[in-house]
Amino acid sequence: MKRIGVICPTNAELIEKTAGLAAGTLEAASRRLGKFLAENSFGISGVPARGVGLWSMESYLEAGGADALAFAPHAKEQSEEYIARIRKNASSAHRVVDDVTWGEEPFELAKACDCLAVIGASCGTFVEMIATKWMQGPPVYAVSSLLTAIPAEILAEIDVAFFEGLDELEDAMGRLNQ
Repeated sequence: MKRIGVICPTNAELIEKTAGLAAGTLEAASRRLGKFLAENSFGISGVPARGVGLWSMESYLEAGGADALAFAPHAKEQSEEYIARIRKNASSAHRVVDDVTWGEEPFELAKACDCLAVIGASCGTFVEMIATKWMQGPPVYAVSSLLTAIPAEILAEIDVAFFEGLDELEDAMGRLNQ
């Protein structure tokens, strides 16, 4: 079973406003992707802290997905309340990795996945994409209609395939499972 890492903004409202996307666009896209992954026998991985990571994981599990791997990273600067919320959100996954820091998570995610799907961009999304450089992959599939740009300097060093919308992304992912 191929595992897809869903990388995305946690603060969807801020990113939608900044990128000029209609409110709810990222939630709808992430829920659709989670359902697609479950229905097409993919595993899913991500950080279900909130926003897209949480929505895609919820949708995947609601659709009967069989292999959800959740990362619940921590940092000493975070409140116990925030760490507890991430761990609670992650607890519905089939497996949880909670012994990593936020600095380690992008590299562990890259090692655990066959492909990363970009649903919107944020600082954390860029870090997760960039980590693939040092892990020699996995490939990154980005939905261009859900982000404004990935800098050319980053694209020069990592493997990113762009897809205009979710239909094209789903078609490409379907070929991964063949």
